[in-house]
Amino acid sequence: MSKYKIAILQIAREDIGEIFFYIAEDSPTAALAMTDKIIDKIDKLAEHPHIGKIVPDGELAKQDYRMLIIDCYIAFYKLINDEVVVYRVLHGMRDYPDLLK
Repeated sequence: MSKYKIAILQIAREDIGEIFFYIAEDSPTAALAMTDKIIDKIDKLAEHPHIGKIVPDGELAKQDYRMLIIDCYIAFYKLINDEVVVYRVLHGMRDYPDLLK
């Protein structure tokens, strides 16, 4: 199996930073553990880019967005040629269709 490159857009990096700082208010250790887990799961997409499911929103599905659930967070990405492009990493309760459209 060929290995895909991973590209995390700046806004997705900022999302991960915000997750860290939000959790760190209560527990810096838990914040580090969660952000490490998010990065580790995203890194797995290099070997297994289809482990995330197609986004259930019809409009986003037509744009080929996929979603990788990581505890209560979701990494939204697309496969573009030999690259996995991560667009956002959001809490599952956020209104992600509006944030991605």
